[in-house]
Amino acid sequence: MCDCNEQENVIDITNNHKAFQNGLIALDFGNWEKLMECSECGQLWKVSEFEKYQTLYAVKVPDLNDWEDVGDALIKEKIVQDRGGITEQECMFSGCEHKQVKDSAYCIDHLYETGTGH
Repeated sequence: MCDCNEQENVIDITNNHKAFQNGLIALDFGNWEKLMECSECGQLWKVSEFEKYQTLYAVKVPDLNDWEDVGDALIKEKIVQDRGGITEQECMFSGCEHKQVKDSAYCIDHLYETGTGH
């Protein structure tokens, strides 16, 4: 029996990437991610492709048509939460005035863009 209903909207699957996908069926592929469906309940998931040294996420997808656009804001929120919040220091990216994510030199947008936050 699946546990999709018990899962949060975005989950870190870095340590169980293969196990998480065991009950899922791949439906489509995008840019370093794939759309998958739970074979038991039909829940759609946007799943990060395996990439060495990156945090991998699975995001619940509410609408099949917009699956590639779903989840970035949720993943950014999770990264900030997992790193303990935002500092008072400005982002080190040239010209950016947003605040740094803890344990990073960058704001969440630049941290996410560079791939170092996920």
